[in-house]
Amino acid sequence: MTGTRLNWWRWMLVPLGSIIFSLLYFLVWMPVKAEPGQLALFERGIGSPLLKLLNGYLGSFFNLRYLGNTVIWALPALIAMAIRWRSLRPSMRGLLVFLVLAVLIIGGAGGFNYRYAMTLLPTLIGAVMIAFSLRMELDGLTTGRRNFVLIALALATVVNTKLSMDLAGRMALHDPIDRARVIDDEPFYTKFDTGPEDLDGWLSSAGVGPTDRVLVNNLPVYFYETDRPGLYYWCGADQYFGPEGERPIFRERTDEEVIQHLVKELDTRYIFSDLNLSRYDLRFEQFLAEHCRLIAQDEKGHTLHALPDTFGH
Repeated sequence: MTGTRLNWWRWMLVPLGSIIFSLLYFLVWMPVKAEPGQLALFERGIGSPLLKLLNGYLGSFFNLRYLGNTVIWALPALIAMAIRWRSLRPSMRGLLVFLVLAVLIIGGAGGFNYRYAMTLLPTLIGAVMIAFSLRMELDGLTTGRRNFVLIALALATVVNTKLSMDLAGRMALHDPIDRARVIDDEPFYTKFDTGPEDLDGWLSSAGVGPTDRVLVNNLPVYFYETDRPGLYYWCGADQYFGPEGERPIFRERTDEEVIQHLVKELDTRYIFSDLNLSRYDLRFEQFLAEHCRLIAQDEKGHTLHALPDTFGH
């Protein structure tokens, strides 16, 4: 076997390595069910120390659910560029510094939002393709063989996409709320509904007056579909947004104090949420179940609860 042909077979290990890494990522490392109270970390893919590293701090390279498996080779490519720093052209040095700083800034957020890493995706994949092409050319590979390796890399991303879709399906089937959405027979476009068909009428039929203020748990549709007063809240971070900025509701308060705070200080007598969003904080979910009364729920899982002082109001 000639040296050039041997080099080609070695390069074919790169797309094979992409597929093997994807198989480990989706079938071994990624869980399909959230631990109690860990829904937010689970859905962000950072629910274990290993995943915190892969999808969090190194998410610009290894968050395979959203970035594919070609970008994993950007990390060794950047390391190789750093080792060869003295021989790099000034433009390549500038690119390397930019990418390293961007990866450090995005990684510092610890995987809070995968979209930050996606901003680097085109640049990193471009760097991988250019670096691989130049290296294969130095190894004596013909244009046809270089193209074959790059096409194999692209096909490896197809395998990664299929595994990602399979993981999403398995996660949904293990989720008591998403499972119903997956197995129903309704047309797919109905699953994109953002709220009750007639939200204003739905609220009125539940007894909410046009001037009654509602605590809205991370459902912007409320403010798009109605002109009713509302207080925007997110239970996952326990913060509402009012005239004085972000403030907590549950932290450092007992449940009875929360009720008094909502009714007397925030003038909020109803809570609009949905079954999925309420799970992001166990205490919020338990508060709704133990201290509030469910007065409306639609087929999409949107819920409307009334605080104790609302009974008979």
